[in-house]
Amino acid sequence: MATDFLKNIRMRIEKAGEIGEFPDWYITELLGFKRRWSTDMLVDVADPERPSRKKTQSFKVVRVQHRTPDNRWITGGGQRYHEDVTLSQMESHAMEMSLKFWIMGVPHGGSKGGVTFDPTKYSQEDLIAITVKMVEEAIEADIIGPYVDRWAPDVNTNEITMKWIQDHYAYEMRKQKRPQPAAAVTGKPVQFGGMPGRKEATGLGLHYALQVFRREGAAELSDEPTAVIQGFGSVGSHFAKFAKEFGIKIVAVMDQYGGFYHPDFSLDELLAYVARNPKKSVAGFHEVCKGDLLSTPEELFSVKADIAVPAALEEAITPKIAKLLRAKVLLEGANGPTLPEAEPILDEKGVTVIADIFANAGGATVSYFEWEKDTHIESFDLMLVPPRSREIELVFAALQGAFSRNGKAIINLQRSISSGGKNISWRLASYIYAMKRVLPFFEMKRRKSSAP
Repeated sequence: MATDFLKNIRMRIEKAGEIGEFPDWYITELLGFKRRWSTDMLVDVADPERPSRKKTQSFKVVRVQHRTPDNRWITGGGQRYHEDVTLSQMESHAMEMSLKFWIMGVPHGGSKGGVTFDPTKYSQEDLIAITVKMVEEAIEADIIGPYVDRWAPDVNTNEITMKWIQDHYAYEMRKQKRPQPAAAVTGKPVQFGGMPGRKEATGLGLHYALQVFRREGAAELSDEPTAVIQGFGSVGSHFAKFAKEFGIKIVAVMDQYGGFYHPDFSLDELLAYVARNPKKSVAGFHEVCKGDLLSTPEELFSVKADIAVPAALEEAITPKIAKLLRAKVLLEGANGPTLPEAEPILDEKGVTVIADIFANAGGATVSYFEWEKDTHIESFDLMLVPPRSREIELVFAALQGAFSRNGKAIINLQRSISSGGKNISWRLASYIYAMKRVLPFFEMKRRKSSAP
């Protein structure tokens, strides 16, 4: 169900602007973009009709930079490989990435981009060729670099992709006699300058977000809550891996190929099954665990559970799904999973929605830790950065602290506004909190630009 995702984000910013009583110029600024970049790049890839030969194919690559509150700040965000990548879609994700950074105190503006193709249909050799060409085009356009726009993993890209990008970026810079730090990309393998905990951060961060909502009485759950997960990539799988540590029991999982329900399956068995599955999918696991087959999102979200975790792509929670949902908490692991039309239905049912721009900010935050380590540029939130150590425990402690501080602030803000007669959602409170945090920076930049 394709909708105008960008329009949805803009509507939320405008509503936050109205309730938060922000100046009109500020909302106008946030609704625009610093830069949009798109090009058609030509790459020689294997010819499916004659695998031993190459053919030239055109791939559209896009990158969008939202806004930087301070001229010292760069932009940063994921770069994905997916057949549905569009400029409009990346605009919406860049906006959300900005809000995510500002909630957590990261000195970046949001950016997002991708290449429009299905990577499952190409060999590793072709993927490397596409990646190399993408880097060359991005360097020519000056839209990648540790002090310009920092790229990170996203849908269908991972630490290996980031290493390919880093290698070719460094190679091109060396030819120009411009040595650069490793911070042009984050989410790299640890042995090549990556940050321990980056892979786990988004899934683990969902638990930290839920934890603060439970502690502050904003999410009422049983002592042993159950959860269903849509999507079993990096976010969904790591949420599942940490679930037992937080006293949560996973009872159903689904991805694009299928899913299952079982009240007491073995997670280790599931992880092993996915690892050996050519599609890296949970589909078919119902036969292994002797559980029930789930074939549609409607079936998954109809399962009775305390927590629902949409951790796949955007626009998963439609009005139809919202009506079927039986969970008490919707914990948004994906970016933009809930349609605006579904939110009143969830509100009427009393579902607590922990918004994506807060809930899934773990990966973006640890990506900043990695970039900060590589560049030594500190955050405007002096409590954010972990001590100078590469120990994963300190990374997780700093991440948990950020979720705790900012989650409590969002909850207090929502309660304060609601007590004043404007009953707002947790999502809208998250938007207002993000916008409040960086308004002083935008104001200072505005005064400087208008000075005689």
